[in-house]
This record gives sequence, C-alpha cells and structure tokens, in this order.
Amino acid sequence: MHGGMAAAKGRRSCMAMDMDGLPEDVLHEVFSRVGNVKDLFMLAVTCRRWLRRFTDPAFLRGVVCPDQGQGAAAGHHRARLLGFFFQHQQQARCGERTAMNKQQRTSPTFLPAPGSPLGPTLSCYDDDDGTFNYAEPLAARRGIVLMRLVCRTFGARLFGLCNPITGERHVLPPLECSGIVSGYAIITVADSSDDLDGPGRFAFSQLLVLTSLTDVHSYSAATRSWSGPIMCPDGARLLSLAGEKSAVVHQGAAHWLLIDDHAAADNNLVLYKLSVDLQVGTVGRKAAVSLTKLPVRVGGSPLLCVSPDGKKLSVACVYLMHVTVWTPQQDDDDAEAAAWLRTVIRIPVAVPNPNYPPRKQPKEKWFDFHRGSMLVVQRSSAISVLDLEKKVMEKIMEDCLPPRFSRMLDETKSVAYEMDLVEFFLLHLGGLCGGLSLTE
Repeated sequence: MHGGMAAAKGRRSCMAMDMDGLPEDVLHEVFSRVGNVKDLFMLAVTCRRWLRRFTDPAFLRGVVCPDQGQGAAAGHHRARLLGFFFQHQQQARCGERTAMNKQQRTSPTFLPAPGSPLGPTLSCYDDDDGTFNYAEPLAARRGIVLMRLVCRTFGARLFGLCNPITGERHVLPPLECSGIVSGYAIITVADSSDDLDGPGRFAFSQLLVLTSLTDVHSYSAATRSWSGPIMCPDGARLLSLAGEKSAVVHQGAAHWLLIDDHAAADNNLVLYKLSVDLQVGTVGRKAAVSLTKLPVRVGGSPLLCVSPDGKKLSVACVYLMHVTVWTPQQDDDDAEAAAWLRTVIRIPVAVPNPNYPPRKQPKEKWFDFHRGSMLVVQRSSAISVLDLEKKVMEKIMEDCLPPRFSRMLDETKSVAYEMDLVEFFLLHLGGLCGGLSLTE
C-alpha cells in the first residue's frame, strides 16, 4: 500500500513539474479551460508548487478572468461581473404551487457574462429537495445571493441565501411580520468586525429586512434566528424608497436612500438616508437606526453609491445625458449643502433596442457596483460601468449578450452577480502556504 501511495505521489509531482515547464500563455490556456471555479480551487491545493502559482495575483487573474477589454480598468470591472440570476416565473400566492408536479418546478436561471469563468449550470443549491423551486432572486453581494422562497405559511416571508462558489447555503426560518418588504441588506462577517481583509469578506453573517419603512428585522447566521423588530424613526414611514431595495453597506452600517415626495418642488427631490447599525440584534447591545436629512436637493433618478476614495457615500442622480454626483467633503454628511461637492459626468445617450417598439423601450437599470463605480444595463443590452473617479463610462460588454437578454431583464426579476474571484482565491489560499503539509 505504501509503495502504491509513493508511486501516486511521484506521478503527481512529475505531472506538476512537467506542467511548470510550459510557457505562461499555455498554462493560462490550459487552466482557463477547466470551466469550474471549485475544480480550480481544488487544483490549487494539490501541491505546494501549484499553491504558489494560484497565490500569484498576476497568474491568477490571467486564469480566472483574462482581460478581454480595451484597458485595465475595463478588464477589472469585467472580472467582477460574473453574470445574472433570473427567475422567469412570477411569485404566486402562498401555497399555490406546492401541489404542482415537481417536474414543472424551476429554479433560478444563471446567465454567465461573456468571458465569465462560471458556466450556465451554476446552481444555488446542491440537492434536489425543492427548497429553491420558484425562488425569486432579490439581491447579491460579494458572491452571496438572496432569494425569496415559496412559503407555505400565510403572512410569513421565507428567505434563502447561498454562495454558489463556496457552497454555503442558508434557508432561514419564516419571518412573521406584517407590511411589505421595503428593502434588504446582505451582511458579511467583515462588515461588522475588524477583519476587513480576511476571508470573512465572503462569509454570510446577517440579513437585514426593512418592512414598510417602519421596522427592521435581523437574522443572525450565528444564532440561526430572527431578532425582534426594531422600529425606524417615525418620519421614515412618510417617505418612499429611491433606487434599488438592496442597501449600500458601508463603514459598519446599511444605508437606504429615501425621498420625501410631498416636499418636492420644481423637480427637486428632498432626500433622506436611513441607516442601520450592523450590530443590530447583537446580544447586550442596543440597535441603532437613524434617519438623516441630506442638505442637497436633486433631480433625475437618485441612487446611493460609495465615493471613489471609499470613505464616504455619494448621491448619484441619473439624467438622460449626464450623471450628477454629490459627495460630502466632511465626515458628517448632514453638513450644509455648500460642503458637498457637485460633479457632472457626461454619458452617451441611450441607444434604442431594435427588439422593442419606440414606446415600449426597456428602462436602463443602474446599480452601485463597486467602490467608485456604477453598473448600468442599457436598453440596447450593452453593459457599461461609470467610473466616478475618471468621470468616464466604459462599455465592458457590447453586442455579446443573447437577443433575449433585454427582454429577460425587463420582464423578469434579475440580479447582477458580482464577486472578485482573484481576491477570493488569495484570501482563502494565502493562509495555506505555510499551514498545510502539501506535496512538494
């Protein structure tokens, strides 16, 4: 037996040595054809030689996300966008679909972005118990996908979270609450701890659910339970949500942008920021929920986004031909309007989609994508990223999406799936270099 193990060990070692002798471009070509991130991860820990390779950022980026763009910035943005989750069927009333034939049930569809290392078979679950049948994608952050599941209990909400890359999966107990779901926030371990640069960046910690702009509910992965509802400030219920329901998580808090429709005048909107401390629901600590009136009045379609320096939250107002970005120059964002910097960024006029008549053109969808950038899915099915620091919009995908994409995006619930795979590999493999006894 020992002789066979030694022989196998020798064969693996020889294969690694032979592979190491290949030119760099050939190695990239070989590993880029593996087609499965989990297999690449397992390959990386086969031996110490390969572990060193896969902890080299330049080598790793060439394998999992080769730059196919017109520049480094475009390639970096493309590397983060892995694809989109869709659900074609609309959610039915509670229990309506439980009696349907199991073969008719469908799970969310994943459409990989061109050049994405994730294939169309990417799944949100590894078993076939039907838990994620009819699941509706709600949000995604750092590789974690939030789904609304079909619940058999009237008046309850059932959520599921998963990371298709790591296999992490959570089916939450039903949330008993009244009112409608106004917003949600996916919280990782790193968001509420000092381990900002560790693997916790990709590990689920909490889910915040905002209902009717009156209460915040928090689910903890540690206790596997919901906390009691925490009331929002009284004024919040008189406001309406601006932009996406998914919160912008920044510096230890989840933030939503709200609008006072009644106070709007001359197309200028009065904005508020609703913030929830990420320690909400923690034992022995009182939760903090605050409502801050922003001193700037804006127009267009406003969204919250992170400033390019990563230190502040900006308000980006999208118009037909430009985007106006308001950024506080002080740490206190409720300072006077004069303390906010106004930046105007010109953007190309939207190109019509030939698959739609003029009066039924799909709306362009904007998202806070990554620090200092915003993702826009254009009506022409092209995807661009607006770089707030460079003040330019770069197309990262053009004429490379299937014709049905724009219709799917407009008529179904869709969620952009983003994750820095290079960062993920480095954080998870870096600690193994000196900690595992691997084959040399």
